[in-house]
Amino acid sequence: MWRFVARTSLVLGLSMLCVTSASAQLVFNFTNSSTNPPTAQMITGFAQAGVLWSSIFNDNITINVTIGSSNLGANVIGSTGNALTNVSYTNTRDALITDGISTDDIATSSLLQTTTGVSMLINRTLNNPNGANSSTPYFDTGLGGAGQAGTQNNTTIRMPRSNAKALGLISATSTNNDGNITFNSNFAFDYDRSNGITAGQIDFVGVAAHEIGHLLGFVSGVDTLDVNNTGRNDNQYVNVSVLDLFRFSTRSINVANGGGVGVIDWTADNTSKYFSIDGGVTNLALYSNGTTLGDGRQASHWKDNLGIGIMDPTASSGELLTITNLDIRALDVIGFDRIVAVPEPATILLVGFIGIAGWQVGKRYRKLTQRAMDQVVDPST
Repeated sequence: MWRFVARTSLVLGLSMLCVTSASAQLVFNFTNSSTNPPTAQMITGFAQAGVLWSSIFNDNITINVTIGSSNLGANVIGSTGNALTNVSYTNTRDALITDGISTDDIATSSLLQTTTGVSMLINRTLNNPNGANSSTPYFDTGLGGAGQAGTQNNTTIRMPRSNAKALGLISATSTNNDGNITFNSNFAFDYDRSNGITAGQIDFVGVAAHEIGHLLGFVSGVDTLDVNNTGRNDNQYVNVSVLDLFRFSTRSINVANGGGVGVIDWTADNTSKYFSIDGGVTNLALYSNGTTLGDGRQASHWKDNLGIGIMDPTASSGELLTITNLDIRALDVIGFDRIVAVPEPATILLVGFIGIAGWQVGKRYRKLTQRAMDQVVDPST
C-alpha cells in the first residue's frame, strides 16, 4: 500500500475513463470505486496524470487502476495498493535484455548479473552471520554459505503487474486490476495547473502522477526489510523489485570487501544508496533509505530535498510537481519504452505551464508546509 500525507474537498463520480495520447499506445483504464467514488475533479486530474505518462512511454499495454475518494484520517493524502507478481530473476533479466531499445537499456544489458540469482548486500536477517538481526551487512550470493538460508530472495523478482506487462511477462491487455489509488476527501488540492499551484494547496495531478509512477514500478522491496527487520531469514525476503536491480552503494560494488560491479545494496540502514545503470560504477541519483532504519523516507523514492524528480518523497503546498529525465530513465531501464529520448537535464512539466513553482535547478525550494508524499508497504507482508 502506498500512502500520502497532506489535504482535498469536493464530490461526484463517473464509471470508467480510458486515457492515452495520440502518439502513444500506453493506455490507462481508470475505473471508479463502487464504494468510495472519486470526485469529479479527481477524475479529471487522473486523466491528466495518465496522459503525462502515456506521452512519455509508448508500451502497447493497458493498465487498469481503480480510483476512489474517502476519509483516510488526518495525516494521509491518499493510498495506493499495487497488484504484484513474482517472476524468476532469469526470466526478468532475459525480458530486460529483449526489451532493450534506448541507449540506457542497451548499456544495462551486459551489466545485469548473469547468474541464476541476484547477489546482494543485506542485513537485519535472523541468520545474519554477524548475529541475529544485526545491522552489519553481509553478501548474500544465493550460492550457499554463512548467512544464506535459501535462494528464494535471490532468484525471485517481485514486481508490479504494470511493470510485468511492460516487460511482456504477463498479457498486455489483461483485464485484472493492476492497482488501487484512493485520495483523502478531507484535503485541499489544486486541480487547475494552468495558473500554478495555489498556496496552501497540493498539486493533485502531480500527486496522481507520483502514485502512477509507483504503479509503473518505481518501488523498492527494501521497505519490507526496513519495516520487518527482525525474525526472518534472508530467503524469506522475496521482495527484490526490478528497480532494486539498479540500487547500489560504494560498498556493494567494492571488490576488496567481497562485492563487485552489479552487486546490489539491499540493506536497511542510512548508508547512501544510488541509482546506476552501469552496475554501480556511476552514481546518477540517490535513493531514500527507509522510514524505520534509514533517513526517515521510504526506499521507494528518490532522496528527499534534492529536487531529483516526481518520485521524490515529499511535496510542498503551492509546488508544481514535475517529471524529470531521471524519473524517465529509471522507468525506462526497468522495462518501459520511451517515445523520444530527453537529453539531460531537461525537465518535463506535468502540464504546459510556463514557470516552475517551488522548484529550482538542482534542488527543491523547501517550504514550511512540505509534506511526505506517501508511505509504501508491500501488501503481502
